[in-house]
Amino acid sequence: MKYLIVSIILLSQVTNAQKKEKILFVGNSFTFYWNLPSQVEKMALEQNLSWDVYQSTSGGASLRDHWQGNKELKTKELLSEITFDRVIFQDHSTYPIKHIDTTEYYFSKLRSLISEHTKIYLYATWAYPKFPVEEVVVNDSKGIESNLRAVSRKYSNVDIIPVGRAFDLFSSKYPEIKLLTDDEKHPSHNGTYLAACVFYASLSGSTSKGLDRRYEGKDSNGKKIFYNIVEKSVVSKCQEIANEIVFQK
Repeated sequence: MKYLIVSIILLSQVTNAQKKEKILFVGNSFTFYWNLPSQVEKMALEQNLSWDVYQSTSGGASLRDHWQGNKELKTKELLSEITFDRVIFQDHSTYPIKHIDTTEYYFSKLRSLISEHTKIYLYATWAYPKFPVEEVVVNDSKGIESNLRAVSRKYSNVDIIPVGRAFDLFSSKYPEIKLLTDDEKHPSHNGTYLAACVFYASLSGSTSKGLDRRYEGKDSNGKKIFYNIVEKSVVSKCQEIANEIVFQK
């Protein structure tokens, strides 16, 4: 009997060790540019964390699109069929400023499909030049994060991923390094790496310092691909800013 109990305990420990934490990114191009979800998964793997990262994304998608199944999105099906440990929601970049009530409405509907034990996050993105909001000056991410944080406080188990604030701080310290692509809207490879560091630190509770600067995988044909490659001088700056934003609140 004693040996049976020991065997059950050991089997339970092995099973728990092998269990992967399921994480879902829900969003649009601000989420999928430069393979952000895959970079976060690779960062976790590098630190021996077992994360299985999914994404439900489409260019220009809003949370309303995700709820209504527009743009061939299957977010509702994913949330209904799979129990995720963590879910990150990113609305259309302008909605937290222009239509925060719409953001909250569809966030609450999507949230209703999620287990009460799932940790939920709202992805606070960044302001950018020519931010398309009439009669409102948007020079930084403060308004975006503030409005999303007000929504998060109305619900239990919801937190903010403050990527926009990290972009603001990074740009103020290192204006010579571009975080956006030539369209001055979407994240560059540097911007996505910074965002990945913020996500990794926020989700893991661990420092991003020391993480690699390049992440690779294989395509459907088994051939090597690179998710991202960032210069050494930029990597250290991204990790420094991510740690400051996440851990020095």
